[in-house]
Amino acid sequence: MSLPAPTSPNLHRSHSDRDLITNERRLSRPRLTSSSSSNIPLQITITSSIPSNSSVPTSPLLLPWDRLQKWLYGIAVVTFDLELGQSIELLLPNHCKLSDKEKLNLSYLSFPDANSAFLGDIQYHFRIRHESNLPTYYQYYNSIVPPALQVDNNSLFGYVHFRQIRDKTVKRGYFQKSLVLLSKLPFISLFLSIVSQLGPNYFQYGLTSLETCCHLMDRQWPEPEPGKTLLLPLLGNVLQVRIPTHGDKPFSSSDLIQFRSIVNESITATAHSNNSNSIKLPLDDDTDIDAISTNNSPNKQQQQISTTSKIYSYTSFEFLQKHEQQLPRLIPFVHDVNTYQSLFSVLTHIQLLWELILLNEPIAIFGSFPTYCSQTVQALVHIIWPLRYASDYRPFFTIHNSEFQEITFNSSKKSSNKTSSSLSKMPAPPSLIIGVTNPFFAKLLHEWPHIIRVNDNQEERSKNKQNENFLFVEHDEDDLTINELEDNTDLSSSPQPTTITTKQTSIKKFSTNIKPYKHARTINNNSSHLTFDIKPGLYTKYKPYLQRDKTILKKLQSTNSQQRPDTVQNALIRRFFLELTQSFIIPLERYFVSLLPLRKYYQVNRKPPIIKEFDNEEFLKTLDQYGPQLTSGLKGDWKDLYKHFLSTPNFRLWLSNRRHEANSKIFSLYIETIADCRLEQDFKISKLTEIELVDILLGLNDLIQRLESKTDELLLTIDQTIKNEYIEKLKLKIKTIIEEKLSDDMKLLFHKQVKISLS
Repeated sequence: MSLPAPTSPNLHRSHSDRDLITNERRLSRPRLTSSSSSNIPLQITITSSIPSNSSVPTSPLLLPWDRLQKWLYGIAVVTFDLELGQSIELLLPNHCKLSDKEKLNLSYLSFPDANSAFLGDIQYHFRIRHESNLPTYYQYYNSIVPPALQVDNNSLFGYVHFRQIRDKTVKRGYFQKSLVLLSKLPFISLFLSIVSQLGPNYFQYGLTSLETCCHLMDRQWPEPEPGKTLLLPLLGNVLQVRIPTHGDKPFSSSDLIQFRSIVNESITATAHSNNSNSIKLPLDDDTDIDAISTNNSPNKQQQQISTTSKIYSYTSFEFLQKHEQQLPRLIPFVHDVNTYQSLFSVLTHIQLLWELILLNEPIAIFGSFPTYCSQTVQALVHIIWPLRYASDYRPFFTIHNSEFQEITFNSSKKSSNKTSSSLSKMPAPPSLIIGVTNPFFAKLLHEWPHIIRVNDNQEERSKNKQNENFLFVEHDEDDLTINELEDNTDLSSSPQPTTITTKQTSIKKFSTNIKPYKHARTINNNSSHLTFDIKPGLYTKYKPYLQRDKTILKKLQSTNSQQRPDTVQNALIRRFFLELTQSFIIPLERYFVSLLPLRKYYQVNRKPPIIKEFDNEEFLKTLDQYGPQLTSGLKGDWKDLYKHFLSTPNFRLWLSNRRHEANSKIFSLYIETIADCRLEQDFKISKLTEIELVDILLGLNDLIQRLESKTDELLLTIDQTIKNEYIEKLKLKIKTIIEEKLSDDMKLLFHKQVKISLS
């Protein structure tokens, strides 16, 4: 099979040629695996031997990408051209729809936006605007997953594997290319894992290997169905994932338990002589971490750690290598990132960050590389789980983006009027979380109210993890005050600050019992902007509504934290955020339930009941008796926090989602009421005229059509078996009314008008 060159125009054929391309590929794929097997890596041959998932039907009517498109919108290869700059070299499939503006944004976001001489591979992700109609299977998907995982029809995610190495054959002396997976699904952890395998494989074996991988994924991968354990064969490995549903406990550890049982059974069968603790797996969310360390004595614990670490480094690696074909690779949370590492620079202020995200405050993330920058943005979006972040967010943003002026320039313009009496206010920054790596953004975003500088240096991150030094910077209009908290600060009592006044800055010092205050780097007052040279930390003048929770800080900064893996730290942070968000949501949920109609208002001769309007003032009055103080021990001004929240996009989206869910349930109960009603007792058909009976028949027929439709958003959550029962009951009622109550002429006229089948 002669494959077109990467720069061939045939890769962007029109839709009229799609059938010809499909037939050509279908006929030539058997020859692809046989005639060019020498060019395909061994991993792909192994993958082809893996049996397809039993839930995946094999139908010859399915076209290429018909199943895979539910996972991937497309795959792009972006390269650097000396004349054109960054450009798309390859776009799969050929019928992938991207506008010229989207292609331009894709090209520039696929390369790091910073001057760096690093060599090697990096992975990160971005998010762009992409307006499209939401397919039916995504509508059903959105109806059963948590709001934070719903597909947005106005956005598209890109998952990048970028490679930069020295190459003397290239004029610039460097090989620079990216493989990008495009998807509507926000599965950050899953797709970054996939692109980290597909990227090197493509760079080594070329287009034939990539097309073969896509062909096998299209054949073997099941549909992304939430609530089921899915096995995804990929390059000789199998990824095991599970997409959460509404009914799941957020960050459930059921998959970890299942994975542990698989490993334990395999260990029992293959290595009876090994210690039972030879393989250390992530702890469950419900595991009491502190209790583990208190069960053993210090000497015994130290000895156990040293012996276990030796066994772990040998046994687990050897076991997983021997059984990598039998044991799936588990990805516990398809959507999550390493929250602990992402928020490490601002770990002592995670509760303040929770308020900023909850209230849709604009936040700018400064970093040197897009990897940590994009992960930090994604970690911030997820800290209000299970709420969905309603504002826009860009994990990675460049100066070449088509929305660059809209987002940055308008919010950074200063008023030319210098008089203090008639100073016009600057435009407020958009409600947006943005991650940037180009130092030029420091000049444009210095007026943003909240700025985070992440630590990209891996060596410094490892050193800081041992020292546990965190920085909090609070900037005013003319100067900066820097508060540095040491690990040994007594968090159980509030330290008394003392103020040191200098010519340049007013530094507020928190007294500590052991280590003295260290002077941090300050920013010159004469400078009109921040720089990327500032120390990692949070820069803000926001005053939180709630007092700081010192318990979570003690756990994260305890002496045992240096020995904990990141999975344990992530579990602690996830539980803290989840409990905090649930305590905040419970009063809202309780008041919303009081707005729903009672069951007695579901009547067959009336329209479905409606939901009462959400009254902000009435809700605030309920907080004194049913507020978050019942479930949370945090003190603070909860009522003012709710007042602020009620005016944010997050609240409007939450209320819209809850009203949609409630309307779906109301309509389902309304149909159930009509399907189970008695014609004479409830409809009183004996007292109705023929015209009124025809109105009832038309209404019943309309309900049948809506039940048979697969696109009605109010009925997507009803099981198909229950739908069929409702349809049969409604058809039986229609048949009874026509045969017993209508005249012969009306029967004939009715059949001609509505054309319903009585069978």
